[in-house]
Amino acid sequence: MAKIELWLEYASTYSYLTVARIGKLADAKGLAIDWQPFWLYPVREEQRLPMPFPEGSARARYMWTDLERRARELGLPYRRPEVYPFNSMPIGRVALLAAREGWCRPFTEEAFRLHWTQGVLMGTAENLAAALAFAKQDPQRVQALAASVEIKDAFKQQTERALERGIFGSPSFVVDGELFWGDDRLEAAIERALRAA
Repeated sequence: MAKIELWLEYASTYSYLTVARIGKLADAKGLAIDWQPFWLYPVREEQRLPMPFPEGSARARYMWTDLERRARELGLPYRRPEVYPFNSMPIGRVALLAAREGWCRPFTEEAFRLHWTQGVLMGTAENLAAALAFAKQDPQRVQALAASVEIKDAFKQQTERALERGIFGSPSFVVDGELFWGDDRLEAAIERALRAA
C-alpha cells in the first residue's frame, strides 16, 4: 500500500486545510497516512528560523486572508480562531500517543474541526474532551499516558526525526525520503506516494 508521512504541528494554520481533506483523499487513493505529530518551536529554534507570521505584520495579515480564500476555494468550513499562536506541546503529546495507538486521524480531525469551525480552541479542556470522545478514548487514561516520561521523551525525539528529514514547517509530507512542504503540495505528495508504491 502507498504511504505518506504527515508531519503535523497542531498550532499550524495551514495544517487545518490539510487535516480537513487528507483523510478523504487518502481513502479515495488507497493511501496509508503515517501520522507524525511534532512541535515546530524547537525545530525552528535549531534552524534559527524566525516566527513564520509575526503578529501584526503584513505577512500575518496575508495569511489570514489567504487561509479564508483557500478554505472557500476548497469548499471547507472556516472560522478564524480567537487565539493565535498558542502552546501546542500538550496536545502534540496526546497526538503522538494517538499515532502510536492508531486513533490519530479521528482525534486530529475533530480537534482541528472544533478549533477552525466552532471556536473551540485547540488543546483546551473542552477541545480535548470532545476530540477524545470522538476518537472513543478514555480521557483519564490518555492524559496519564501523555504526561508520562515515555511520551515526553518520544515527543522530544520527534524534533530530531523532523530535523533528519529536513523539515522546517507544517504541514510537511515525506514520501520515500522526498520532502514536500505546505498544504498546496499535498496533491503532489500523494501522487509521488502512488508512484513510489
